[in-house]
Amino acid sequence: MPLKSQRELLLACLLAATAGYVDAVGFLDLGGFFVSFMSGNTTRMAAETTTSHIAGAGKALGLIGLFFVGTVAGGLLAHYRDGRVSVLVGTSTLVGIAAVASTQPWLPVPAVLIAAVAMGMLNATFVHDGQVSVPVTYVTGSIVKAGHQVANALLGGPRWDWVRPALIWAALACGALLGGALYSAMGGMPALWPALSALVALTLITWRVRRSDAIPAATADPAT
Repeated sequence: MPLKSQRELLLACLLAATAGYVDAVGFLDLGGFFVSFMSGNTTRMAAETTTSHIAGAGKALGLIGLFFVGTVAGGLLAHYRDGRVSVLVGTSTLVGIAAVASTQPWLPVPAVLIAAVAMGMLNATFVHDGQVSVPVTYVTGSIVKAGHQVANALLGGPRWDWVRPALIWAALACGALLGGALYSAMGGMPALWPALSALVALTLITWRVRRSDAIPAATADPAT
C-alpha cells in the first residue's frame, strides 16, 4: 500500500470512515442499495433482474452509473492544481449539494444519489502513477491485502504490514456504524451534515499541510 507516511495513513483512515458513514446513510435511505459499494450494487442488479424486479435493477444500475461518473470526474480533478485538494473540494461540494437538496421536498429523486457521484470522486484522493493506489470507499481490496500480508508474515516476511490495510477496513466499518446510528437518531438525511463537516475539515487540513510542505521546497537554495 503506497502510503508515504503515517500522516497519509491517517488521512486514508479518516476518509474511509467518512465514506463508510455516507454509505450507511445511503444504504438506509435507498432501502438496501449502496452509494459507494458497486460490487454489492452489481450483485443486487443481477438478482433483481433474475427475479423480474426491473425497477430495483434499474436503481442499482443507475447508482453504478453515477459512481462511474464520479470516478471520471475525480480522475480529471486529480490532474488539476493540487490534485488531492481538488478532489477533496469536489467531493465536499457534492456532499454539500446532497445535504441541501435533501431539504427540498420538490426534488423528484433521492438527494443521496448525488452522494454516489461524490463517493466515486473520493477514490481519486490517492493516485500514484495515474492509478488509484488506495481506494477509500470500499475495502475488499484492503481485506485481501491484509490476508496476504498475514500469510507473508507467517512465512517470515514483515510482521506488521497487514496492520495498514486492516486499519482502513476498521475505519470504514466504524464510520458505517456511526452513519447508521446517526441516520436513525437524526431522522434520516440530516445525517449527511456531519459527513460534510468532516470532509470540509479534512480538505482544509490537507490544503494547509500540503501548502506548508510545498513552501520549504519552493524556497530552498538550489546550491545547498
